[in-house]
Amino acid sequence: MADARVSRWLDHVTLCVQRHIHRHGHRMVQASGTLNQLFVSLTEARALLGTAMAHPTTAPAALGLPDPEALSDRIIGSMSALEGPDDGPLGRLRVRFRLTTGQIRLLMAAAAPLLSVDLSRLYSFAWADFAVKLPTAGFLAELVADDPLTIRAGLAEFGPHAPLVRYRLLELRDSAAWGTPSPLLHRGVVVPDPVVAFLNGEEPAAVVAGRLTSVEEATPADRLFAPQEIVDDLRKMLASAIARGRPRPLLVGGSGAGRRTLLSTVAAERGWGVLTVDLGRLMEEPERLVERVAEAGREALLRDAVLLLRADRAVDDREKWDRVGPAIGALVDRHGGPVAFTASAPTAAISLYVSGIYDVYLRQPSTAEQRGLWSEALGQDVKLAEELSQRFSVSPGTVYGSVHEARAHQAMLGQTGPLGLELVGDAVRRRLDHALSEVAQPFATTLDWADVILPDEVMDTLNEIIAQAKYRELVYDRWGFRRKMSYGRGLACLFCGPPGTGKTMMAALIAKTLGRELYKVDLSRVVSKWVGETEKNLARVFDEAERAQVILLFDEADSLFSSRTEVKGSNDRFANMEINYLLQRMEQYDGMSLLTTNFEKAIDDAFKRRLKFKVDFPMPDAEQRAQLWQVMLPGKLAVGEDIRFDVLGKKFKIAGGNIKNAVLRAAFYAAAEDKIIDHALLERAAVAESREMGRLI
Repeated sequence: MADARVSRWLDHVTLCVQRHIHRHGHRMVQASGTLNQLFVSLTEARALLGTAMAHPTTAPAALGLPDPEALSDRIIGSMSALEGPDDGPLGRLRVRFRLTTGQIRLLMAAAAPLLSVDLSRLYSFAWADFAVKLPTAGFLAELVADDPLTIRAGLAEFGPHAPLVRYRLLELRDSAAWGTPSPLLHRGVVVPDPVVAFLNGEEPAAVVAGRLTSVEEATPADRLFAPQEIVDDLRKMLASAIARGRPRPLLVGGSGAGRRTLLSTVAAERGWGVLTVDLGRLMEEPERLVERVAEAGREALLRDAVLLLRADRAVDDREKWDRVGPAIGALVDRHGGPVAFTASAPTAAISLYVSGIYDVYLRQPSTAEQRGLWSEALGQDVKLAEELSQRFSVSPGTVYGSVHEARAHQAMLGQTGPLGLELVGDAVRRRLDHALSEVAQPFATTLDWADVILPDEVMDTLNEIIAQAKYRELVYDRWGFRRKMSYGRGLACLFCGPPGTGKTMMAALIAKTLGRELYKVDLSRVVSKWVGETEKNLARVFDEAERAQVILLFDEADSLFSSRTEVKGSNDRFANMEINYLLQRMEQYDGMSLLTTNFEKAIDDAFKRRLKFKVDFPMPDAEQRAQLWQVMLPGKLAVGEDIRFDVLGKKFKIAGGNIKNAVLRAAFYAAAEDKIIDHALLERAAVAESREMGRLI
């Protein structure tokens, strides 16, 4: 329900309608000399106006209106009764949008037919044109004008830069009778639904502007992750912004870093909310962007909310941003309340068009801090928190969101008890927003370490690789080596050796042991004949891998990491540029990357210098080949007792991959001949495999 002051304003508008009929009642008289009663009869009009029956000689007399002097006295008296403290909907409108009494008067005149059915009928009667469906700017200017000289001033309040229009408290519509655009006098005036609801004392909708804005709820202070000095600085900035509109904080950090959480918590301390607008989504409809942001600004002021403009994706396309940036800056400068921005990285694109920007950096929590966040979110499950913090490096939002999702999944399955590593890990992976699958494919293995037959020195190196991946946080963070190693902390390893010696399988097994996903880079989607495209694709590979927190596998790496050549033409120069870029990006990459090659000599020496480990996978000897023949046979498979694995190992000098193919070939022989796998079938398969390799047996 509207408050008492809104009701008094509606009474005032009714008096203005009576005065309007006194002044312009001749417009209502038809050629026959009678009043138009097509939609609203004289009897109904008298009832709506609260006047007595009279003889229909003129419009004012027919309606029983008081004389003009008495009416003017009543209007002046009603105006004085409308003054009061700045509370309630109208008081907030006046303060938040800095409106004058005259502007409030026009706004209430425009809103009256939407707030009162009686006034809606009276307006239709008063403007005496039943083709008109909305009050026009000219009608409203005449309605509230105390004398003819103030009509022009009233019309000026419908200009594009006037507060009522600029803040979208009023909207102007073109008249179908005049075409587009209509003259200002004849443009229809509409008060948007959120403003009408506000005047009625209703709670505003939670989402407006095409579902692109929303009000954030404050986060409990104990869930807030931010250095105390950052929180204190933001408190001071927000207090100043609420009072004077400046400064405008730019909260810089990755997704889930807690930018909106921090802002909503600090704003709530002052009784304010946060209304968020995703500028990136609005950029998809640039022709409506200014209108949408203006609507959001109006809603923020109506709600006592900080207007938060998310520019994370908006500034990525500088060409589009440069087109809309000036309009955004102008809207922000005219906004009567606090405004904040978010960006994923420091950018000058925002401050180029928006004045008063102040950067606030929210860093990624350290591994130790993440461990504490996991422990708190999991209910002090220290062991699981330790495993998750070693496996993933994520933001506070991802920590709490993943645990919430995992608990919901557990409840859906009807399970109880503590959460497991895999359940939470899957929830984390679903939240790691990346597009790595567009340039790489996930690669996994069903094998485990019991299936591995390798020399002891190779196994020792592989165990060292796993140890370095596991204890990075201990060495770099707790022991302080991160400060000493400003770059080159990535774990890049080269696996070289003949085909089939297990290089790719070991990459998958290392990823499985570390609980990380392995993505095999698709070189066909990376290497391009167009100048600069290969570097662009490589940048995307590493950027998405960092976001996804996976292990990269460059199989047959010699095709990409080959040695630079002497420049004899433009092709050589561009090829060397690709390799130079790859060298730089590899050194910047902080994750784990595994390279496999059959031609180690083809790898550029500069790449080898950046490798943490180089592992040579030799051809297996006779004893190792015998073990490979044995482990390749599934344990539940019925096999002949005559199999001599030592004989197979000595006779066929082939790699583990070829042994795997031969065992599978023998299995199909056995299936086709309806017999068990025996020594003869394995030999037959080994001979066929050797011949396919070009070896005569």
